[in-house]
Amino acid sequence: MSFLFPLYLLGALAIGIPILLHLRRRPPKEHVEFSSLMFLEKTPERLTQRTRLERWLLLALRCLALLLLAGMFGRPFLRSATVAPEAGAGERVLVLIDASASMRRGDLWTRATAEAEKALRDTAVTDDVAVALFDERLRVLRDFASLANLPGGARAESFRQALEAGGIAGPGWLSTKMGDALTEAAETIADAAAGRELEEQSVVLISDFQEGADNDSLNRFAWPEEIAVRPVSVAGDDDPGNLALHLVAAGAEDPEAEAVAGDPAAAGDASRPARRRVRLTNGRDAEAETFSLAWQGAPESKIEGILPAGASRVMPVPPRPDETVDGVLEISGDGAAFDNRVYLARAQPRPVDILYLAGEAKPDDVGSPLFYLSRAMHRTAAIDPSVAALTFASLDSQPDRLKATQVAVVRCDASLPDATASALGGFARAGGLVVAIANEGATAAALRQITGITELDLREAEVRDYAMLAGLDFQHPILAPFAQAQIRDFTKIHTWRHRELILPEAVADRARVIARYDGGTPAWLEIPVEAGRVFLFLSGWEPRESQLALSSKFVPLLYAMLAQAGFSAVAEPTRYVGQPLPLPAGETELSVTRPDGSVVKPETGATSFSGTEAPGFYTVASRDALGQAQSRVHAINLTPAESRTELTDPAVVLGDFGVRLASAAAEADVPAIANESQQRRIEAEEKESGQKLWKWFVVAALAILLLETLVAGRRRRVAEEAPAVA
Repeated sequence: MSFLFPLYLLGALAIGIPILLHLRRRPPKEHVEFSSLMFLEKTPERLTQRTRLERWLLLALRCLALLLLAGMFGRPFLRSATVAPEAGAGERVLVLIDASASMRRGDLWTRATAEAEKALRDTAVTDDVAVALFDERLRVLRDFASLANLPGGARAESFRQALEAGGIAGPGWLSTKMGDALTEAAETIADAAAGRELEEQSVVLISDFQEGADNDSLNRFAWPEEIAVRPVSVAGDDDPGNLALHLVAAGAEDPEAEAVAGDPAAAGDASRPARRRVRLTNGRDAEAETFSLAWQGAPESKIEGILPAGASRVMPVPPRPDETVDGVLEISGDGAAFDNRVYLARAQPRPVDILYLAGEAKPDDVGSPLFYLSRAMHRTAAIDPSVAALTFASLDSQPDRLKATQVAVVRCDASLPDATASALGGFARAGGLVVAIANEGATAAALRQITGITELDLREAEVRDYAMLAGLDFQHPILAPFAQAQIRDFTKIHTWRHRELILPEAVADRARVIARYDGGTPAWLEIPVEAGRVFLFLSGWEPRESQLALSSKFVPLLYAMLAQAGFSAVAEPTRYVGQPLPLPAGETELSVTRPDGSVVKPETGATSFSGTEAPGFYTVASRDALGQAQSRVHAINLTPAESRTELTDPAVVLGDFGVRLASAAAEADVPAIANESQQRRIEAEEKESGQKLWKWFVVAALAILLLETLVAGRRRRVAEEAPAVA
């Protein structure tokens, strides 16, 4: 047992008082006068025996009462014991630490963890305390249960252990979603309040409060009035400013990239990689105004310039020494290097083998679909299509040629053999894409083998003058690019001849009609065939049958069909940390190699990979339906908002969203901890305050004094009755 005020134990020396009183001999108070002794002179009494203690029970009771009173004033407590806090006592505190990318500047993370430890030490044993980190999501390191009934020093130590156990040596690379973190923190406190109510509830928010933090979610959240936020800023006034480099999103501010993405045929010479641009931004408080831009490992590509404080500039990416490898573009000129790199993956268009099949394969015949197909396919930043043509007779002698292609375009007419139609049906069922063009002379038997619908029927339609497309399904992916009002007009595409397809009602839902003729019959259909699909055109592309191949919508339509098979011609968007990577559909042996070299195996059936928690290059490897190994590199960059590091006033920012801030008076009540001895003193006060053993000392002292009174009264009555009996 220990005592909070041990000097009060000196009061135990007061037990000498009852001992002295018991040793003191008192002369008899009652005297009887005898007449024969009236005239004699009185002499002092002489004791012939040694003074000795009497009434041991009374003496023990009185001494014990004094000892208990001295112990009560000494405020006893047990150092090893923990006492459950009383209901309603203490405060519920959630310490929230910013671990976003902007905290990688200088010693901000060291300051943040030091402030968190200080906040934990300042808590009392009766407080409910939890610790969490946040960036784009909130991660609880220690919940309320794990830190219950612990002194502040032990809580700080538990926080350090949690960082070490989680391998958290510093902040991550994700962006700052402060609004989401505060919203989730308030909900966490509310859930804890259901178990034990406390009058005071607060969030200690430790952050650099940079301008790029996202607080918009607070607009949609009614902040609880009973929860206060105490902001602790770790950003100093000596911040030299930040010079940042970011890639301009393709299509956002790059007209050339936008043209390529919107119309692959407009890409021009696709052997030349699409031009990219970068944005340079200098902070408003920046001290440096000069910069140098260069590719990593290529000092000869260095570009120097001047960018005033608060300015921003968009400029083309300097020529890369080797376009066949991944490149890292670096800027130098400031002390915060966390946002000074941009990662650019090498040009890696995916080859797409398109096989055209017909009775005659003449690429220069303007009356053949092959003439327009071969001229519509161009290499883009994403795919590299190649068109090969075979006659039906040549395919019979090369049966494996169909297995080596990804897309088959077949002109269905009277010359299509049943064996070729059956082979195309098997190709579609294995996962291939078949584009079937029902020309004049096409038979229902051939379409049945290709589509697998045995009940369909086909006949030549009667057309007066021409037919027009109507009832287009702009919700379908291949028509979604034409959904805007200014480009959705297909009435200028006239059809001179077409076939009429009759589907039984039992399979009508299986075939999705993409477009109809103005007479109501289907014009374009998509028919799923097990792992693959068939696009069926009920009229030819060539001018003899329709104006489709001469329309400006023909090329985007072909590329949209390729995208349905997994061969998108649109350049990949700029991806940032935390955004998922698409995984190829229908491929096996998927693996993702991270920038640090670690390999992750996605779950079976996964369509995306979400473990992009650091900037750099991610390589997605797989094996396609043909058994060929595929590999694609994706570049992940830092979110531009993290570079807006200018300091904001948290009181103004949070106050605008209705968040109640902790008062300055409450902050002043928090004791400052100067050294370890003061820390031990505060922990002792917390334990003594929680245990309150002095109350039991008071109860024991009162009980002993009551017993002493009863014993003393009884002895007095016995002493008074003794003379009367004599």
